[in-house]
Amino acid sequence: MRVLMVNTFHHPRGGDATYTRSLSRLLEGAGHEVIPLAMRHPDNTPSIWERRFVSWVDMRDAPDASARLRLGMRMFWSREAARACADLIAEHPPDIAHLQHIHRHLTPSVLDPLKAAGVPVVWTVHDYELICPEGHLFTQGAPCTRCKGHRYSEAVRLRCKWGRLGPSVAAALEKELHHRKRVWERVDRFLCPSAFLADKLVDFGVPAERVLHRPNFMDPGPEPPSTEPGEGWLYAGRLSPEKGVDLALSAARALPDHPLFICGTGPAEAELRERAAELPHVHFLGHMPPSGLARVMRSVRVVVVPSRWYENFPYAVLEAQAAGRAVVAADIGGIPEQITHGEDGLLVPPDDASALTDAVSGLLTDPTLAAALGERGARRVRAHLGPTDHLHSILSIYDEVLERRASGVARG
Repeated sequence: MRVLMVNTFHHPRGGDATYTRSLSRLLEGAGHEVIPLAMRHPDNTPSIWERRFVSWVDMRDAPDASARLRLGMRMFWSREAARACADLIAEHPPDIAHLQHIHRHLTPSVLDPLKAAGVPVVWTVHDYELICPEGHLFTQGAPCTRCKGHRYSEAVRLRCKWGRLGPSVAAALEKELHHRKRVWERVDRFLCPSAFLADKLVDFGVPAERVLHRPNFMDPGPEPPSTEPGEGWLYAGRLSPEKGVDLALSAARALPDHPLFICGTGPAEAELRERAAELPHVHFLGHMPPSGLARVMRSVRVVVVPSRWYENFPYAVLEAQAAGRAVVAADIGGIPEQITHGEDGLLVPPDDASALTDAVSGLLTDPTLAAALGERGARRVRAHLGPTDHLHSILSIYDEVLERRASGVARG
């Protein structure tokens, strides 16, 4: 089977890129051909398909109003991405297309040539970009569903995008355009790693018969989970308000005897570093390659995921569990589907620094309990979220969609 794998990023960057790269390796290992369509970027992994990739675009790099307008129009609906997709289809006709993260970069414009060529489309949804102009169902420091019912003017009223009027207007117009172009109707199946995300899509109007819950997988590799007690604790992820990194800093103030390691970059980094200037036991490690992050993760006792937004099915939890580390995470979004409280991790109320402090402190001072939670988390990942079962599930979805197309059954 030949699969056109469409994702903006062709380098390690967040959960969508992690999943795309891992799934592509699984498919190729099983004898299938995977053709990527992505954007050119200096950090990209080398690819023989690079010449077909689309030029990079970042709205925040536009030098003036005219450039912002041109980029804004392209980020609504990219003719360049549509042409690149059409060329790939003409030269190497795929059996199926599997979309990942495409909004504001490749854009849903790639659906036009796929529809014209009769290529079935499966879309793994990694966030809330389909239904939310801001992309996270999060604004003004809290979860938000005000745009339900295509009420995208709410994003303008609340300045949801970067706290600025212009980008918020652009994001709202983008969602309205996609609604009018009936983007949802051009996709055969939406795959959601968490049941929470699947329910939210349906609640916002995506046809339920096209939405399937399929958890992400984790390939733990040949190295067994760590059995060392570890020292200190770790946050790994994007440094932005919805991720709750500031809550970890608040907890760190009460835990001066235990080092906190923060891996990642993001828009809140400067502010977080300033807040931690008087906390010598807080260490910012910046962006790390997967191998480096794995080493740090195996060296600590506790990993925290203190998110404020409706997390989908974060790899931060899966990676920590696979490494045998105890996880303390916010009880929000899809995270409770990954952790049974007190069994293979601890859940705390979101946006509650005191509860986070108590949970982390309890594990840092009780290595036996931390080791037990980590061991049970590792068993869970290996037993229920392994690569073999996931590959079989994805291939069965591909086959089902192809069979329905062959028999002339309409989408849904």
